[in-house]
Amino acid sequence: MARDDQFFIWTHNFAVGRHACSYYRIEVPLTQMTKQGLALVYEDTGDGREDSAIALMYSDIMHQYSLAGESTLHRHRSIQRRNPAEHNGQIMYPPAIIYDSDDNTDFVHPFNSTYAHLGSRAYPDAHLLEPGDVIQYDDPDGNPVDLWVDQETMYNGTLFDIGRNLQQMKIRHTIIREAHGATASTRALASYYKDVIGQKNTYVFPNTIVPEHFEHYEVVRKDQRVRILWQGSNSHYVDWYPLRDALKQICEKYKDKITFVIYGERFPWIHNSIPDDMIEHHPWTLYEAYKLKRGLLNADINLCPLVDNVFNRCKSAIKWYEASIWDKPEATLAQRTEPYHEIEDNVTGLLFSNDVEFVEKLSLLIEDADLRKRLGAEAKKWVLKNRTPERTIPGLFEFYEDVRSRQKRDLGGSLIKPATMDDLRKLELPVR
Repeated sequence: MARDDQFFIWTHNFAVGRHACSYYRIEVPLTQMTKQGLALVYEDTGDGREDSAIALMYSDIMHQYSLAGESTLHRHRSIQRRNPAEHNGQIMYPPAIIYDSDDNTDFVHPFNSTYAHLGSRAYPDAHLLEPGDVIQYDDPDGNPVDLWVDQETMYNGTLFDIGRNLQQMKIRHTIIREAHGATASTRALASYYKDVIGQKNTYVFPNTIVPEHFEHYEVVRKDQRVRILWQGSNSHYVDWYPLRDALKQICEKYKDKITFVIYGERFPWIHNSIPDDMIEHHPWTLYEAYKLKRGLLNADINLCPLVDNVFNRCKSAIKWYEASIWDKPEATLAQRTEPYHEIEDNVTGLLFSNDVEFVEKLSLLIEDADLRKRLGAEAKKWVLKNRTPERTIPGLFEFYEDVRSRQKRDLGGSLIKPATMDDLRKLELPVR
């Protein structure tokens, strides 16, 4: 039940950008917090509505997902400079600012489309760029090709500008460091906030599965082939391409027994490893349709290759969670990297470290339906026990309360009178 002194959170509109990040990092935690009676949430639409400023004034938490730039820093500092003020007979204090993210954007790979405005490092060693640098890669014939040229390359209307990207990274660090607290989807990202950026007040809020959002429908199969799913955008080229020889071995070994279901980017090189008649390709859908589409793919095996680099180490295991939630959970084969440390090998999934293990363990999954069933069932048990709102939301809310309490103490908390339900009703704010 909601309390009389209702906790109040201000955040972005859930639908802005409409992608997995906004769903898992904004919509899920805050709607579920409301559902559990812990908080009321105001969604800022970004259109300058007057009630947004009023809601922010009454908020306990200003929730900021992955915002950066000078305007964000200026706004945060303006809020933090505010003195307590009386409003309608009540002492009001500025909200505590929480920064949240689920990626380490300091280490975006050059094959990621966001490199145009985030790229600041070159791989394989991830050293910092200097203005004037050129990012190259080798084409299939081994010839170097310019991929990103400072001040020349354009992508989706954005000029690749190393100087600007480095400056924006510094501003992003300042925003994270000066926030009252920060949340991250993984322990690796939280450690980066703390040990590198200097934000000591961090909390790991893992990406959380809401089971009822994943509808299952029986799908009639056109054949009895084992269906092996790989999904990803062009940014996952570096994870998928290294397996090309191993994939070719699998295809030669199980030519009439398997189908590779590719959801997302279909790279040209893949035809040299997987014959066309063994591929079922599904282009990306709008995110509103993702969870329905994902279930209809009717996969038996879920592939999660993830090369061990600095960017990937901060990723979450969301592909494993999603594969495990269906009425018929899929068996996952994941790369032995930091994001998949939660998988217990041969209990809740299988892990591989190299091509030999990939071929060996994928072969086991293809040949053994009972193994697939057991791994999928155990993975589902783990996800339902550890990654649902009932498990994850209370801890996040406690962190919010702790951050707010610390801020109150720093500002002279004995004067604070929290907003009540009556206060919020009088404002007629469109809160959840």
